[in-house]
Amino acid sequence: MRKEGSAISVTFINCFEVAPEADADFLATWRTVNAYMIRQPGYLAHALHRALGDDARYRFVNVVRWSNAEEFEAAHDEGFRALVTPDYPYRFVPALFEVIDTSAVVSGGADARLPQ
Repeated sequence: MRKEGSAISVTFINCFEVAPEADADFLATWRTVNAYMIRQPGYLAHALHRALGDDARYRFVNVVRWSNAEEFEAAHDEGFRALVTPDYPYRFVPALFEVIDTSAVVSGGADARLPQ
């Protein structure tokens, strides 16, 4: 478990409930918010995922790497809140995670490690 205030990278995962017919509108809104967030200190990288099936509860899942929890929190400032207002049209479930294991075995038995 990490100590409070320690500077370890964190992963933010945000799951979005979006009807398939709202894909274009969601993506336009998401791109606006993402354009703001990528300019914030501590932002490292992201990957936006879309479900293969139209019946998935969470059609989009955004996975974002941040340098640390403090910079992640600071990025959710007035500028962010101006973009994601209380009338934001999509339900979302956000959570911040710490990486606890990066080992993996891939096809063929090769050892692959994700960047930390």
